[in-house]
Amino acid sequence: MIKVNKGLALIVVLWVITLLTIMASSFALTMQRETAIIGGLKEAAQAAALAEGGINFGILMLLNTDTEKRWQANSSLYEIQFAGSRIRILIADESGKVNVNLASKEQLQQLFESLAVEESSADSLSDAIIDWRDKNESPEINGAEQSQYESADLKYSPRNDQFKSVEEVQMVLGMTGEIYKQLEAKISVYTRNKKINPMTASREVLLTLPDVNKEMVDEYLLQRAENERNGEKVVKPDWYSGGSNSDVYMIVAEAMIAEGISEKIMAIMK
Repeated sequence: MIKVNKGLALIVVLWVITLLTIMASSFALTMQRETAIIGGLKEAAQAAALAEGGINFGILMLLNTDTEKRWQANSSLYEIQFAGSRIRILIADESGKVNVNLASKEQLQQLFESLAVEESSADSLSDAIIDWRDKNESPEINGAEQSQYESADLKYSPRNDQFKSVEEVQMVLGMTGEIYKQLEAKISVYTRNKKINPMTASREVLLTLPDVNKEMVDEYLLQRAENERNGEKVVKPDWYSGGSNSDVYMIVAEAMIAEGISEKIMAIMK
């Protein structure tokens, strides 16, 4: 009877040791995961702080009184090193973008096609944008008003007024995340001039201008870049007079502190 009790006691001890080992391993794994999560949050916060600093630095360089050191606002990309991290800063004058509240159907469609959006999608998206901003409930040929949004099981309908922000374009029926990602930096709601300023416009936006082709646009962009490198004044092309600067700027700063760890912030400065 004593031998049986000793054997039972040994089994119990072994089970207890096994359970304690499992609990200790589980606790160590939990601590390791929590440490990794906290470390990730810390790095993300650090990247966000650096990106915000990049925005402020971009503003200072944009307002630099020394014209030779002042940064350009024609979708130029700059890179600086700070606190051992890289910060990329892009500055674009809003006058070089397509205003989604003022653009015609043709201009919107040309913009989508310049972004390699399929022709049928470009046509329907252009109509849907117009339907979002117009004040009536009659859809364009390939557009969308309230009934089309209801049929798509969406819980909202077109504003029937001007877009209040660029981000609102994401709500237009048919807009996808992939298309919006390409479109975002090419459109604006801040400019008051329907004409585009060619001196600050991107290639895709320039291709929406009337009576132009890729050769004309590429030749002008080469000339514009050469003038900037040589410190010469950038001039408008002879084939389009266009608008003027808007004094409204988009600044995008992206901080990269490690492989796969980055944070991007966008700001609008008037």
